[in-house]
Amino acid sequence: MDRQIAKQKAFMTMAFGGPNNYSGADMRRGHAHLVERGLNDSHFDAVVENLGATLTELGVSDDLIGQVVAVCETVRGDVLGK
Repeated sequence: MDRQIAKQKAFMTMAFGGPNNYSGADMRRGHAHLVERGLNDSHFDAVVENLGATLTELGVSDDLIGQVVAVCETVRGDVLGK
């Protein structure tokens, strides 16, 4: 999990405009094995929902959470191989 956490942190930092230190596979290739095993929109929705709930618990404003969700949505098609 430590490796996965580091990849997610680097990707999210880059996706939200920070330095690009992400060196993992592109979203489509990196998730292809999961799509083969059934990864779908409901799973993606759950991740976005959990992220939003965490940000809410941390006191992030609804406006900023909306922006985070919008960024997440930009990779949905690639993550799900669409």
